[in-house]
Amino acid sequence: MTRPRRFLVWLRKVHAWVGLAGAALGLLFGTTGFLLNHRAVLKVPGGRVETERIQLELTEAPASPEALARDLALRFGFAPERARWQVQPAKPVRFSGAPVTTAGTWTVLLGTHRRQARATYLPGNRTVDVEARRADLIGTLQRMHKSDAGHAPWILLADAFAGALVFLTLSGTLLWTRLAGERMLAIALAAGGFLTLMLVAALAW
Repeated sequence: MTRPRRFLVWLRKVHAWVGLAGAALGLLFGTTGFLLNHRAVLKVPGGRVETERIQLELTEAPASPEALARDLALRFGFAPERARWQVQPAKPVRFSGAPVTTAGTWTVLLGTHRRQARATYLPGNRTVDVEARRADLIGTLQRMHKSDAGHAPWILLADAFAGALVFLTLSGTLLWTRLAGERMLAIALAAGGFLTLMLVAALAW
């Protein structure tokens, strides 16, 4: 067996194993992608989300956004290390023609694929506004599709799946051109797919 032939046999095996390993994620991303793509036009249920709002009293003013995020995570059962926060500093603006200074705010984001909470806090206050959301099964799967929870292992797994799709595309094209069909037909199919993509994208630009 020649070296190019051995390479193609090896590539076909790797292609098959990578496809099998990513089958479960492919089913998940394919199903949720369909639901997200057609939820408006075809009235496909997009998942229900229950929302609650509360103004929470604090025992003392938090010293930092990190301290507030840790306190809220422990209160609501989230992992503190997965909390994120943003600081919006005070800045001068004009309101009704008069110069004023906006109040600085802290925003804390907590979440899993099923639950999430968003807290808004004015530094120095003893209360914080919290909005909590809980998704049903479809909503949870859609959040997994978009990696909304910010869970690092899941993001890495989704990135690995994306890389696997790129590999399967390239290896599948190479295997087809070398093992299954004529090169002119392969070029025509690839060019047709690319032109269709560009045309549809241009119409929706």
